[in-house]
Order: sequence, then structure tokens, then C-alpha cells
Amino acid sequence: MIIRSIKVAAGISTFAAILAVGIGLPVLQASAQVQAVPREGVSFNNTATERVTVETVDTDTRTVAFTLSNGRTVVLPVADSVRNLDAIDDGSLATVTYTEVVTMLNLRQKGPGSQEARRDQMSAKPDANDVTTGRFTLTVVGVDLAKNTVAVISGDGGAVRTYSANSIAKQDMLKKIKVGDVVIGMTTPLMITSITK
Repeated sequence: MIIRSIKVAAGISTFAAILAVGIGLPVLQASAQVQAVPREGVSFNNTATERVTVETVDTDTRTVAFTLSNGRTVVLPVADSVRNLDAIDDGSLATVTYTEVVTMLNLRQKGPGSQEARRDQMSAKPDANDVTTGRFTLTVVGVDLAKNTVAVISGDGGAVRTYSANSIAKQDMLKKIKVGDVVIGMTTPLMITSITK
């Protein structure tokens, strides 16, 4: 009787384990898969100026933590040319100019579900993880090969940003980006060059 109870209990435990693993696996439907096909990527050096909330200023290490208007908090070193760190208070509003690298990867989506995926990417309410990591989704609104520039705008509108391709490699990549393309990429802030109240 005890052996039969042990066998039944083991059988139920094995069945429960298989069921738990099966529930944990993602369900992939062929009709709902979206395949992102990378075309070309290009990086631009950029200087951004924004009104931010200063979280903290560390005069010893010459770093400043601040929150951008989109909610992203960034900690950056301050250039030696900036001399007014003592005048900036924690929690205050300040105008910060910083250098950054903007890396764009042009993704044209194909397959079933691509329209829904594109609509989600261009949502007016960005994903919190995207904000934290500096990931963005923009639409190309202009490519000027004569001036070697690309103009982009975010999904919820706002200002059109223009980036210049100042090297041969960037200019070659620029030729492969088209108006209307959805551009996904990352911004990597580098250094504060100016901070004022």
C-alpha cells in the first residue's frame, strides 16, 4: 500500500512538473511573429542642451546626476572648463549642455504583425526600460545627401532633430536610410560641457 502511494505521488509530481514547464514556455504563433531585418547603422556625435532637474552634484569626483525631461536619470562627468559646480544645488533646475553619441539602427520590419509592432514602437507613452537605457524610436522625415544630413522626429511629435554625417563611412550609411523609415537606436551621454541655473 505504501509503495503504491509513493508511485502515485511520484506520478502526480512528475505530471505537475511537466505542466509547470509547459506553462512557463512562450507560445509562438507563426502568424504573430515579427522579424526585424537590420539594414544599416550609423553613429553621430551630438551636443544636446536641456532644462533638467539636478539630483546631486559631487564636486570631489566632478560628476552630476540629473533627470532629463523624458524621465531618464543620467550621471555624467563634468568637463574641466566648467567652474561653477559649487553654485548648483541638489534638487534645482538647471540648463545642461552635454555631448552624446547617437547610434541609429534602421530597422524595416517585415512579416505578419509588423504594423502593430511599428505602432507600439511609435507610442506616445514610451516604455520605462527604453527611457532608462536611452533607447529611442524615431521616424526619418528628411535625408539631404547634398548636405549629408538626416532629420528625425519622435513618434509623439516634438522637435525635428537633424544630424550631420561628417565622415565618408557615415555618408555611405546615410544613402541607405529613406524618408519614412523607422529608426531605432540608443543615446549615450558622454560629458557635461556647461551647466547654469
